[in-house]
Amino acid sequence: DHYSSDVDVLGVNNRDLKRFKTDIQNSINLFDKMPKEVVKISESGIHTPQHLVTLKEAGFEGFLIGEGFMKSANPVQACKQFIKDCNALINEA
Repeated sequence: DHYSSDVDVLGVNNRDLKRFKTDIQNSINLFDKMPKEVVKISESGIHTPQHLVTLKEAGFEGFLIGEGFMKSANPVQACKQFIKDCNALINEA
């Protein structure tokens, strides 16, 4: 419940470090417990554009995505396509 006023950004790790499973619901569950004035980042477990859109709609302002792109033969192209697909979903709404 207490945080330093020097904190500008908070990240939520969606990876359970005991089982190494990821679930974006972790971010969603913790969102309301985070101070309103900080930038909120959801980290890990974002595998589809819909995951990102769901987190954005929940109020997250930033996202850490790595594993999905690094498994691709062309991470740069995978990232570009992911962004394009996210924008298409956002524009549909």
